[in-house]
Amino acid sequence: MAAKGAIAAKMTDDLWVVSDETRAAFRDAMSRVLAAVHIVTTDGAVGKAGITASAVVSVSDDPPTVLFCINKNGRSAERFLGNGCFCVNTLASSDQWLADHFAGRSRMHPAERFTHGTWGMLRTGAPALDSALAMFDCRVTEVVTASTHAILIGAVVEARYAPGQSLAYLERSYRHI
Repeated sequence: MAAKGAIAAKMTDDLWVVSDETRAAFRDAMSRVLAAVHIVTTDGAVGKAGITASAVVSVSDDPPTVLFCINKNGRSAERFLGNGCFCVNTLASSDQWLADHFAGRSRMHPAERFTHGTWGMLRTGAPALDSALAMFDCRVTEVVTASTHAILIGAVVEARYAPGQSLAYLERSYRHI
């Protein structure tokens, strides 16, 4: 018995053909997956950038490694790829307003985003949010292309953490946990 909103794709000429209906079902199904909310930042020769992301994953603790996904066609992708470093800032529930700024919901110009919140830097020079519950400062070790996104894999060169209530995203809404 298929679940409501079941996803199906068919193979044609060695390519997966996915209907609009399947894509919509996929997005709806993924909205049911609880995710921590992060601001991922970079700075360096190509310039400073930051995005709100939920596609952040621990890869290994030996050596400490994380990854995050970014749309290859997004205006920040070139900076993340060119700088060779990033910092994952895991947001506290009190930083929901920053998540909206870095997601582009506030219509704030990207250059203005770092004027909000208190920012420092760790070893790579990527901006680190002082109020973050966790910070993973990374050097890019590998980039993998998957569909519309680049997966940046980073060796963690410094990690910090603090207590607090986490900001999460579920069913297209923020949650405080």
